[in-house]
Amino acid sequence: EVCYKRGSNHPFKIRYLLGEIFESTGTVESFNSFPAISSQVTAYARMYLYKLMNIVQSGNYFYCDTDSLIINSKGLDNLYSLLHDTKLGYLKIEETTSFINIRGLKDYSTSNKNVLKGIRKSAIQIAPMVFQQERWPSFKGLLRTDDVNTYTISTVTKTLSREYTKGYVDGNGIVQPFVLSESDSLF
Repeated sequence: EVCYKRGSNHPFKIRYLLGEIFESTGTVESFNSFPAISSQVTAYARMYLYKLMNIVQSGNYFYCDTDSLIINSKGLDNLYSLLHDTKLGYLKIEETTSFINIRGLKDYSTSNKNVLKGIRKSAIQIAPMVFQQERWPSFKGLLRTDDVNTYTISTVTKTLSREYTKGYVDGNGIVQPFVLSESDSLF
C-alpha cells in the first residue's frame, strides 16, 4: 500500500505480512542498475525480428513470437544465408512440419507439438477448451494462507476463450491491424 507522511510529498510503501506491518524500502533503482540497457536490447530484438519478417516477405510468414518465426519454404529460402545450427548470432531451424493450426497468441499445434499458453503439458482436458491442472502457490500466495507451514497444491480449471484482441481476423484468417481515426477517442 502506498502511503504519505503528514507534511511530506514523498510516498512510501507498507506491507502487512503475518500480522506485522513492514515499511518497504530499497524500491528505487539500485546504484549499478540501468534499465535503459535492457530496454535497448529488447527494442533491438523486436526490430531485428521485424527485419527478418521483411526478408522473409509478406505472405511467407504465418506467426511470430518474441524469438521465433513460423514460415513457409519460400521464406526459408529467403533466410538461407542467415541459417546455421551452431554459430552464434545465426538462425536455426527448430522444427519442420507439413501441418500447423494457429489459433492465437502462443496457441498453436503442429504435427509434432501443441503449444497452449498457461496450460501445462500435464493438464487434463475435461471438455473442449477446458483443462484441469495443478496450481502451486507462490511465496506470496503461501503467506496469504492461514498456515504458512502447510504447502497446499490445488487443482484449477482453466477455460480457453481464444478471443483474438490484437486486430481483426478476416475471412482468410489474416490479421488486419486496428486503425484509429482522428475521431476515435482514446480516453
